[in-house]
Amino acid sequence: MIKKIIFLLLITPFCGYSQYSGTGSVSQGLATTTQTNLYSCQGGRTTNVGVIVATNGSSWTVPASTNFTNTAFPFSSNLYNSCDGNMYANAAAAIAALNGSDIVTVDADGEVITAYIFADNYFEMYINGVEVGKDKVPYTQFNSSIVRFKVKRPFTIAMHLVDWEENLGLGSELNGGSAYHCGDGGMVALFKDASNNIIAKTDNSWKAQTFYTSPIADLTCPTENGTLRLSSNCSTADVSNGSNFYALHWEKPANCFDYNFDDSSWPNASVYTNATVGVNNKPAYTNFTDIFDNVTNDADFIWSTNLILDNEVVVRYTVPSTTGMIQDGYSHDLFSIFPNPTSDEIHLSLNLQFEKNNFKEVIIVNMLGEKVLECKNDFDKISLLNFDKGVYMVKVKYDNKFYSQKLIVK
Repeated sequence: MIKKIIFLLLITPFCGYSQYSGTGSVSQGLATTTQTNLYSCQGGRTTNVGVIVATNGSSWTVPASTNFTNTAFPFSSNLYNSCDGNMYANAAAAIAALNGSDIVTVDADGEVITAYIFADNYFEMYINGVEVGKDKVPYTQFNSSIVRFKVKRPFTIAMHLVDWEENLGLGSELNGGSAYHCGDGGMVALFKDASNNIIAKTDNSWKAQTFYTSPIADLTCPTENGTLRLSSNCSTADVSNGSNFYALHWEKPANCFDYNFDDSSWPNASVYTNATVGVNNKPAYTNFTDIFDNVTNDADFIWSTNLILDNEVVVRYTVPSTTGMIQDGYSHDLFSIFPNPTSDEIHLSLNLQFEKNNFKEVIIVNMLGEKVLECKNDFDKISLLNFDKGVYMVKVKYDNKFYSQKLIVK
């Protein structure tokens, strides 16, 4: 009888892990703290960092491996930051406080782009793989930021997003009387050129992939569908003791911040309302609704598919060239391209809710903005046999407006 009890105790953990069949590495329980309080702010939460070892022997930094202490990675400028006392009344005042030394040069002959960002909690921004700005406050108090850089269009924005945690390795914090409350994320950003024109904003046309999901009480709840890492069936309820819960970890591709990284298979970003993210009482956001909630070009809060359980996310978006005077719409779910990447041909599929008669023409441009193909008849199959390898934009004219998606020719 004693031998039987011992046997059950030994195999129980392995039975739990075997219920998970996805591609992530599984860890369980609290991480070991390796760095304490990266940043202190009155009324802010503790920003510790830890390491945890997964069941497959791999080691993971939680909540994420960041560049916060890397002095070569520039900090963002303040839009609103109560931690250091720079709380500007409006964006114009925040810009006026800058002397130009904050502008990071990606292309010497480029134009100055200004990005306004509110992130819950932490961001690092790359333009064409170049480090241009990181959040000054990794956790709380909540702040908002300005990042300026000089670049030529087209260019790719990549952002590393982290929802910090107090229970390291378990994606949770003390909140609402619960020691294991699941925190949530969310990021909104708007990009303007030197003439104050909006050239990009966060919406569901961005790509978003998650690399750390926790806490997970039951390993049977997460699933995968292609590159979608789904956890909507997992509980987000507060618990009194979640110290034995699980986490899933995925390795970020080494070049995922670069211009030429192929993100075509990544899921599109999920969009969340202000109320869902919970920003309606945060002056770092509400003082600047003219920026983030622009009347004609409202930027959306974006994240991966699970705002609460996904704690480390990378988002990407390519701002197209202005050459050719093609005005892009923001509804990039108008049509689908397959296969993508491809080497010989593509097929276009107009989503069912749109009228095919309004589907006028297709233009493909290279990343210099040069038109390389125009098609006004057959949209079902387009040959790319004479195309050089590289990144292109497929632009579909629908109801007298163009909509675009990135295409990779390999």
